[in-house]
Amino acid sequence: MEEQEIEKENREDEEHVIDLLKLAVLNLFSKNMKTAVENFQLVLDSHRWVPLPAVGFPANSIGENSREDVTPPSSLMEHPPLAVFVNGVSAAMNELRPCAPISLKYMLAQELAKGLQAVSDSLLRYNTTRMLRENESVLFLSLCRAFIEVAYPHCATCFGRCYPGGAALIADAKNLFDGIGRLLATSRSKELPKPVQHTVEKITSENGNMPVVENGVMPDVEQTGSSSVDENEQNITPQTEEKLADA
Repeated sequence: MEEQEIEKENREDEEHVIDLLKLAVLNLFSKNMKTAVENFQLVLDSHRWVPLPAVGFPANSIGENSREDVTPPSSLMEHPPLAVFVNGVSAAMNELRPCAPISLKYMLAQELAKGLQAVSDSLLRYNTTRMLRENESVLFLSLCRAFIEVAYPHCATCFGRCYPGGAALIADAKNLFDGIGRLLATSRSKELPKPVQHTVEKITSENGNMPVVENGVMPDVEQTGSSSVDENEQNITPQTEEKLADA
């Protein structure tokens, strides 16, 4: 009896320790994600919208491959706020990987999705509260596009390194960022067509090239024609007078 009671107490102690460990992991990951979002917000608020050298790396696709290390895409260097956020997410994942309880898979996925949604909401808020010049707006929209096409897939891939099938869980949360997608779609639809240049047309006749017509206005052709007629009249008139005199 005493041995059974001791074993029972040991099991209870182990379960208690495991619960404490899970709670510690969850709290640590949540704290790291919160820090990543806060740092993103700080950099976004102070960011100057000037073009940075393009790195030119392609956007990530969501998936899980055999590589152990997941290096943040170099193209994020063009967008410092996103680079800071992704670095924070990478730090959170690095601390999670050595001890990632499988029972916390869905809870931690929710924490990551919550952080991504916070970034999305922050970008939408920024768009409505800041007055950006045209060139600044282009850079801001480029950052939004990089969030959807680069940062978000990278974060999903990182989570897939910690948990099998983890990338798919984050991919399922993509509808949380529909606001950014609508913003990008709206910005494309509002682009004005380029102004039509006035064409310069050339009119030709059977006798050769005629004067150029610009903007639908014909140069003083009639005056030129009338002046040539006057010259002909001046040339003909003396001959006519001589014939009349002989008659």
